[in-house]
Amino acid sequence: MMRTKEELTQAIRTQFVNVRERGRILAQALKVRADIAATRRRLRLTFADLGETVYTMLTAGEVVDLAENLSEFKLRVEGLKAELRQREEALKLIMDGEAEEEEAAE
Repeated sequence: MMRTKEELTQAIRTQFVNVRERGRILAQALKVRADIAATRRRLRLTFADLGETVYTMLTAGEVVDLAENLSEFKLRVEGLKAELRQREEALKLIMDGEAEEEEAAE
């Protein structure tokens, strides 16, 4: 059976809408992945700063009091890990939403 011009036009519009929606979802996912990479980079830098601080204290002959001197680093690391978990969860939700939309389209 031949499709009418209207049916073809509607089918093409539907495909464009689907492509646009998938592009939007992929853009969201890429942004979140970039945020995850930036958070991981900040976490690595914090660990590097922590190691440098401890090394400097040890080479200076100072007694390392972890509870007093390094609590700021602990808070920074915990905050970055929490941020990382949130961003990973956001990415999972975006990707799960895309999978659900693909299943609904089929």
